[in-house]
Amino acid sequence: MISLIISILAGFGVYEILVATTDQLPHVWCVIFGALTVLASQLIFGLFFRKKINAVTEAIQQVIAEGQQKIQRKANMFQTKPAGGIKHMQKLLEKDQEKSIREALELTKRMEPLWKWSLLLKKQTDTMRMQFHYQLGEFKEVDALLPNCLFMEPLAMAMKMARQYKNNDPALEKTFKSKKRKFKGDDGVIIHALYSWILLKRGDADSALKVLTDAKEWTSDETILKNWEALA
Repeated sequence: MISLIISILAGFGVYEILVATTDQLPHVWCVIFGALTVLASQLIFGLFFRKKINAVTEAIQQVIAEGQQKIQRKANMFQTKPAGGIKHMQKLLEKDQEKSIREALELTKRMEPLWKWSLLLKKQTDTMRMQFHYQLGEFKEVDALLPNCLFMEPLAMAMKMARQYKNNDPALEKTFKSKKRKFKGDDGVIIHALYSWILLKRGDADSALKVLTDAKEWTSDETILKNWEALA
């Protein structure tokens, strides 16, 4: 937000200077140069803060990746030298996963000082946090964050739909219909599979079959085909 205000002020300043000091320059060019100043300022701010945001994002991704590698190593060790039983091992792996997710969640706080400089960064941060809380099963926090999230990718949208289902939110159908055109191909699989499952759980097998039939027209995903065959 601050970056936009500064850019607009810079553009207005250039416009005022040109109008006051240049008699030969047509007024329309003063406006054009002012607009170009706004755009250039936004580009400079964008490049500067993108570098900072990417650094935080990479740190979060590294924590998650390292956590997954640790879990995989333990799982491999258990396969070669079983100890304590499967349930015991599952608890250890879940504990390691929770630890890495909470570390990643803590790292999102590094985004907060940058919120005032970007219009959408807070929404992007809240979307990231929502997904972490969802994985942790902390659904109260998920529901609190959902209204401020951006749903640019299918997994986040599926999480929203799942919470709408659990909360008996009547807006669920509207959510699906408004987004199903946006997510096509592989991106649309999870949305359609989830919504058809919800309809089936609600006892509406005909509508569930229709959702899967529509999905078959633009994807050959095995999950969609198997679900359609089973339901048909």
